[in-house]
Amino acid sequence: MKIFVTGVAGQLGHDVMNELASRGYVGVGTDLAETYSGIQDGSYVTTAEYVSLDITNSEAVMNTIKSVNPDVVVHCAAWTAVDLAEDEDKQAKVKAINVDGTQNIADACKEVDAKMVYISTDYVFDGQGTKPWQPDCKDYKPLNVYGQTKLGGELAVSNTLSKYFIVRIAWVFGKNGNNFIKTMLNVGKKFDTLRVVND
Repeated sequence: MKIFVTGVAGQLGHDVMNELASRGYVGVGTDLAETYSGIQDGSYVTTAEYVSLDITNSEAVMNTIKSVNPDVVVHCAAWTAVDLAEDEDKQAKVKAINVDGTQNIADACKEVDAKMVYISTDYVFDGQGTKPWQPDCKDYKPLNVYGQTKLGGELAVSNTLSKYFIVRIAWVFGKNGNNFIKTMLNVGKKFDTLRVVND
């Protein structure tokens, strides 16, 4: 089985590629840079087949996915800077990546009859519920611009494909890139006491 993974220079894409390899699958990675630009840790992703791709370029996405002809596409690429997404001058770019780019991936998956795994977020809901949302709940209430665009990506996938999985995650951490755990470890080296907001 061949699996095409977007966003492999990021935390999630990096670890997805390595997890695929550990399970015996062939992963083909992609990101914006000409060559793999994530952490150089010697793991599978650093030497795996790689294709440079701008997911906002619909023609390039279609041509690339048709050429790779994967069985599955795991779409990890996204604008993930939640606070910066609120800046008015960045909102068009956030939409281009999270909504339009996802639509391009979904269209190409449909063309080659590949399954698609779309990584979304709990921010498509407002967090004010009193019980867990059911998997097919459509009572969306995005918290912010980021949540709105990730919901737009979900709808692009679900309205285009019949073979897809939408996985909503709340927290990402890994070896590659910055994350809360690394921040706390670094701050812990500098201070005797840490104060963390619990909201």
